[in-house]
Amino acid sequence: EFVQFHPTAIDIGRDPAPLATEALRGEGAKLINTSGHAFMAGYHADAELAPRDVVARAIHAEIAAGRGAFLDAREAVGSHFPQEFPAVFAACLSGGVDPRIQPIPVAPACHYHMGGIVTDEHGTAALPGLFAAGECASTGVHGANRLASNSLLEAAVFGVRAGISAAAEAQPGPRALRRLVTPELPPAALQTLRAAMSREAGVVRDAAGLDRLLSEIDRLETAHGRAAPLVAARLVAAAALERRESRGGHFRADHPERQAAQRTFITLPEGAPASQAA
Repeated sequence: EFVQFHPTAIDIGRDPAPLATEALRGEGAKLINTSGHAFMAGYHADAELAPRDVVARAIHAEIAAGRGAFLDAREAVGSHFPQEFPAVFAACLSGGVDPRIQPIPVAPACHYHMGGIVTDEHGTAALPGLFAAGECASTGVHGANRLASNSLLEAAVFGVRAGISAAAEAQPGPRALRRLVTPELPPAALQTLRAAMSREAGVVRDAAGLDRLLSEIDRLETAHGRAAPLVAARLVAAAALERRESRGGHFRADHPERQAAQRTFITLPEGAPASQAA
């Protein structure tokens, strides 16, 4: 259920949306709405430097209220944009926005998972022969909110450990492998799922929306089988429904308070998380 939404994806109709690095806000860029009002101070004392999940929810709220959201770097970066932020500059120009003289339209976008396949300290999963590291793994490095330095730790430490462990278990010579074939989810059904996930399991969630989402996943699975995207969606939705609190990237509008920290685990046969004290 812990999914990071990058607060400032560049909203120019691209899929996936390019990202406007958070370093822009570090340089002094301001988040404004269509009236030009810098709105972040109304959501958090640290304004533009608030935690990512807070900034994402603030932008989401401004957009939902019809006020729009833009990242204004005209004064903070201005004419230096091509040299200081060339990738962002190129992405903006590709969408018809010149960030030197125009605010950048932004919106939160699904970016990173802070959970996944449970492993031990060597990257070993419960399934024999399976090793996991990085965004797909749950090693305990990430909490409820993604930090960039944690991602580096995940790659540099657990990537190496998983590689060493996998090499130690590797057997010489050919091996008989069984391939697990899952159904394909047709493009139209995938788009339906993506829209439902964004709508009901996005920046702000509640029980009613998550129930609707699980019903939609049931419908799609009945029609198309247990395709991999539906499996992943069900795990996120079921865990989000079970966690009746708000913490980090998981925000429940119907449960905005924080409870005692619990690490949760879920498997498909069980269908609901089993809690264990963190």
